[in-house]
Amino acid sequence: MLLAIDCGNTHVVFGIFNHSDLRHSWRAQTSDTIDKERFLSSFLKQLAHFGLSLPDITDVIIASVVIEATHCFDYLEHSIAIPFRSIANPSIILPIDIDVPDPSQVGADRIVNAVAGSSLTQSDVIIVDFGTATTFDVVKMSAGRAVYKGGIIAPGVNLSVEALSNAASKLPDINLNVRPKHLKVIGTNTQDAMWSGIIWGYVGLIEGIIHKIRDESKSDFEIIATGGLASLYLPYCELIKQQEPDLTLVGLHQIAKINGYK
Repeated sequence: MLLAIDCGNTHVVFGIFNHSDLRHSWRAQTSDTIDKERFLSSFLKQLAHFGLSLPDITDVIIASVVIEATHCFDYLEHSIAIPFRSIANPSIILPIDIDVPDPSQVGADRIVNAVAGSSLTQSDVIIVDFGTATTFDVVKMSAGRAVYKGGIIAPGVNLSVEALSNAASKLPDINLNVRPKHLKVIGTNTQDAMWSGIIWGYVGLIEGIIHKIRDESKSDFEIIATGGLASLYLPYCELIKQQEPDLTLVGLHQIAKINGYK
């Protein structure tokens, strides 16, 4: 079985693949990587919950954007006793060209999303990832091969909401998991006004950036949304037709196959 690991700034996402099937997935807090032994213990308990143990894992692939977590994953690699394939390793084979001046500046998760998005659509595509940051990654097809062209990094929704609440003491905390049933643009109380900004402000940002990318590239693009808050915006963004919650894990699986996983 393949263990795919996506370590982002807020969460570590694990996926267990049996050949091409994503059998199990779960999340941990990235901050938990500070304690490597406790992190390993939690990982082993989660495997046991699915009826699995370390010998069931035959391959591992990882994409991480958190330097501080390296020591923890080195410890995990030693415990599993299987060399980790890392997206950051220059020797790894990618089914995509990175057409930017310094490819090393592109986050591993963004490369993986670009691989998965272009594979799913087989066309020019923009991947909108609602994570710690809200990112837009632009992929164009050239002679049948995907080419990563760059993208946009905007503040994430959670970061913006937290910053607003922390900076303005009279504003209430907003639980993004409990959205109002009827959302008007013009709020008639403080909470509704904040929800309007959270939803319609970001819809304006998302759709405005997509239009700008299309204009600048003189090309149409399919749009794929992923990340923890994608489902919050899907009902309001007319330009986003497709959501893929496991896009990064799917991309890791595809890259693992190219590099030897059966």
